[in-house]
Amino acid sequence: MQHTHTVICTAGHIDHGKSSLIISLTGYNPDQLREEQERELTIELGFAFYRDDVTFIDVPGHEKFLKTMLAGASSVDGSVLVIAADDGIMPQTREHFEILQLMGVEIGIIALTKIDLVDEEWVELVKDDIHDMTKGTFLENAPILPLSNRTNKGMTEFKAALDEMIVSVPSRKDRGLFRMWIDRAFTIKGFGTVVAGTVLSGSARTGQRVEILPESKEARIKRIQVHKQDVPKCSLGERAALNLPGIDKESVKRGSLLAAPDHYRPSYMLNARLHFHSSSIKPLETRTRLRFHIGSSELIGRVILLEQKPIQPGSSALVQFRLESQAMADVGDRFVFRSFSEGRVLGGGILLEIHPPKARRISEIDIERLTRLESAQPREMVIQYLAKVGDLTANAKKIAQETASPKSEIIDILSALERDGLVVVLEPEPKWSVVIQSKYNDLRLDILEFLRQFHSEKPYLTGARRSDLKAKLMPSGSQKLLERIINDLVDEGLIKASGENVRLADHKVSFTPEQEKVRDQINQIYLERRYITPIPFELADELGVPEKEINPLITGLCELGELIELYGPDGRSVFFHRDCIEQARQMLIEFFESHDEMKFFEFRELIGSTRKFTTPILMHFDDAGITYRDGDVRKLQDQSK
Repeated sequence: MQHTHTVICTAGHIDHGKSSLIISLTGYNPDQLREEQERELTIELGFAFYRDDVTFIDVPGHEKFLKTMLAGASSVDGSVLVIAADDGIMPQTREHFEILQLMGVEIGIIALTKIDLVDEEWVELVKDDIHDMTKGTFLENAPILPLSNRTNKGMTEFKAALDEMIVSVPSRKDRGLFRMWIDRAFTIKGFGTVVAGTVLSGSARTGQRVEILPESKEARIKRIQVHKQDVPKCSLGERAALNLPGIDKESVKRGSLLAAPDHYRPSYMLNARLHFHSSSIKPLETRTRLRFHIGSSELIGRVILLEQKPIQPGSSALVQFRLESQAMADVGDRFVFRSFSEGRVLGGGILLEIHPPKARRISEIDIERLTRLESAQPREMVIQYLAKVGDLTANAKKIAQETASPKSEIIDILSALERDGLVVVLEPEPKWSVVIQSKYNDLRLDILEFLRQFHSEKPYLTGARRSDLKAKLMPSGSQKLLERIINDLVDEGLIKASGENVRLADHKVSFTPEQEKVRDQINQIYLERRYITPIPFELADELGVPEKEINPLITGLCELGELIELYGPDGRSVFFHRDCIEQARQMLIEFFESHDEMKFFEFRELIGSTRKFTTPILMHFDDAGITYRDGDVRKLQDQSK
């Protein structure tokens, strides 16, 4: 936690003296557009410097420019709510005050301007109204400071209260990586495009590579200004202007994010805790189209109510926003949403997940998980994220992206969780690929139970295939996780694994008495038929047994090694007794004792077979490294190699 620079925004109704107050404090007019000065109306965001470490953002007070006000209030540390004594509390006063609360502003003071236009009694009445409006909010105990921008009356007291507030501003948490919402973009002749905003985390230096998102454009910082002074670096909390030569101004807009490369990813969907304002007339229904404000951007989207029931005015709920364009957001970011047609502020909230799967409704477990995320510390956030992804193992970089934490902090947390027995590390540094221990334990039990069931249903097979375990138990999970569990179970003596085959350690292939009788008959047939053998359905006809009963026995005999399954050029299976294949090998070796090469027909006549059966046997010997094909003949491999 640290705080080096303070950004304060003014808020309040149009023509209540926000810009005039800033001029009185700083001597600088934040209204720089000619139209603003001619109409005496703030249209764009204005900026002025109170001290070297304090910046004022002047926001428009007119309801037409509420979108601009939201952009300015998105990254401030404190606020000055400006209320004119002659008008008192007006509609935009309430709306701006509501926005400050939704944005999570925690500290502020109240400037009661234009007191030169009213008497003392009226000032006291307006103060009473202000007390009523701020009761139960972050401004409940804030000082109300009467003043006049025209006569400077009360300005000394206001400055003292302002300085006291600045000292009390809560520290920002630095997430480590550079991140800044762009709220202004302009061109300076001879320098190119300049973007400006408040640094939300980390720092940036001249010469550093940065990324503009969601446009996915890369740039290199040529020049940095803070308080109109060239500096080599801008840091957390500072208002900064960064020169990005080579970037077309038209491709950069208010609402884009300037950030360290290769970390932040855009998203069309966001899970959040939403607070629906009590002033609304009717409940908020699922799939309502709205205007979604985050950082300095306004996006259009729909809200999906994850707990199904319509949200009543004055209440909150877990929701998913589905946006029509990409958002650049982070866990913990505040947002405000407005009605799509009228543009009224309806509420706001805080983001809990930034790349969630699409959901219409969620389980009670997920509701509990999201609820815990609202107040979770980084360690708990990591645990909840790993619980959510389950067998989809995560690495430190991915977890850092999804929990808005520095990667170094995530590695420290994962190391501590491993020591505490809460995660299993599948791949150590630098990647730090992990799975939560509870999911690892569940999968262990699932694999053991799957094998028990498999052996019970198919005792004639030696074991299940690894691919079956993956497909049935963790279809979207990590192969690395499956292999880790299998290896651990082998080390513990609970299972045995050989190649693709996995079985319980105490499993032995077995047949029923009826199957044993048929098994012996099958063995005898393959021994007698030697190199012209039947296929399963022919066996079924010959033995008078249904083919569906023959097939498991053939498979079991192959797994036991009593029968060998070979494949011809067409991919079709043929079966031979293992003793016959061994005898064929011996005949082959004996043949080469007196010959340098063997023609196909010579081996066919040697074993007394046909082309259909001779071909797969020769292919088998080629694959085994005994022979190799040289044109139309076969030769013996050098067995000394």
